[in-house]
Amino acid sequence: MSAELGLVRELLAHSTGEDEEGRLLALLRALDTEELNELLDDHTADRLLGALDNHLLGSRNRDAVIDLVAVQRAGELDLHSRAAVIYGLQTGRTGHRGEEAIAGLVCAVEGAELTHLKNIVNLRSDHHDLEGLVFKDLDDRDIRQRVLDHIHAQAQGMPVTEAKVLSDIDDTVFCKLHDHRYPRGTLYPGVLAFQEALDMGPDDDPLSIGDLTFVTARPMDFFGLVENHSRESLKKAGVADLSVMSGSPFSLLSLDTMAGKKLENIAHHVQLYPEYRMTFMGDSGQGDVQVGERLWQEFPEAMDAVFIHDVVDTGIQARREHAEHRVWFHDTYVGAAAKALELGLISRTRWKHVVDEAAQALEEIVWDSGEQEAAMRVLFERDLADGAGMAS
Repeated sequence: MSAELGLVRELLAHSTGEDEEGRLLALLRALDTEELNELLDDHTADRLLGALDNHLLGSRNRDAVIDLVAVQRAGELDLHSRAAVIYGLQTGRTGHRGEEAIAGLVCAVEGAELTHLKNIVNLRSDHHDLEGLVFKDLDDRDIRQRVLDHIHAQAQGMPVTEAKVLSDIDDTVFCKLHDHRYPRGTLYPGVLAFQEALDMGPDDDPLSIGDLTFVTARPMDFFGLVENHSRESLKKAGVADLSVMSGSPFSLLSLDTMAGKKLENIAHHVQLYPEYRMTFMGDSGQGDVQVGERLWQEFPEAMDAVFIHDVVDTGIQARREHAEHRVWFHDTYVGAAAKALELGLISRTRWKHVVDEAAQALEEIVWDSGEQEAAMRVLFERDLADGAGMAS
């Protein structure tokens, strides 16, 4: 590590005044390309961009550091450093200069590299993900449209070979609201292995992994605390890489408003990832059936499948009618995996992983009653038998 890089880190470890800010700028200019990327990739970009201020009667050091790192030396940034600078601009006081810098950092990247950059930005551990960046932090509509136009243009001609998985949370991943077949709070047996199987695709050789976005009607508060809580709950359950798209207080008023907010979020997702297809996972208790059918109507070329976890005992005839619209109901994730295997969305190996995870989870559940456990085991064994024929 060079002396300059060490001094930058030392200065960033403490609060800075105007004199220290001037030293920081001089040291940043002296860093070579490798050192600059090492600094930014070390998760210090947000501290760096937040450490310098525009002084009322003095230097405009925040403007200077944005111009230096995000404009003048932007061509030296690797993808991770570029994403780190975007994050630093996104979490702080963005302003017009910051928004222009973000647009420049995104629009300078093309093709598959842009896809990788978007995925890096989207996998932040807090609510500052790609959807939040484009549709919440870029307030200037012209700048936002410039970014969206670039994303759309770069997707043209790219082969659409894999899908992003969009999933509800309550009664889809965890037993929360309408489902009385499991103890409340249960992580559904096999759900994580099923999501992973969809992410890996039929050949187990995807362009990218971690292509999992949770779409919820839960409101996003000003500081993102609700969304961050959802992330933490999912990570504790074993979901390593994810993003969350939240609702609003008004989206909880009715099933129609819940569905409408989810569709709005998914429409954002389609604009952000036109080079991917989509698979949607929901449940039968909160408007997700309506969401699934609307997705086929509005984005037919982008859809792979809609899987609905049935938590309200939907009748056979109703299931058949929904299946005619390519909305597939299932009672267990072993059953969902069997349908995905039939549709060519997952591999036989991944189907077996779903079975194994579900079987182990069933053994670990502390059931409310013996009758509750017996009922679910009957459904599990039925779906296992149905899937075994296709997987053989």
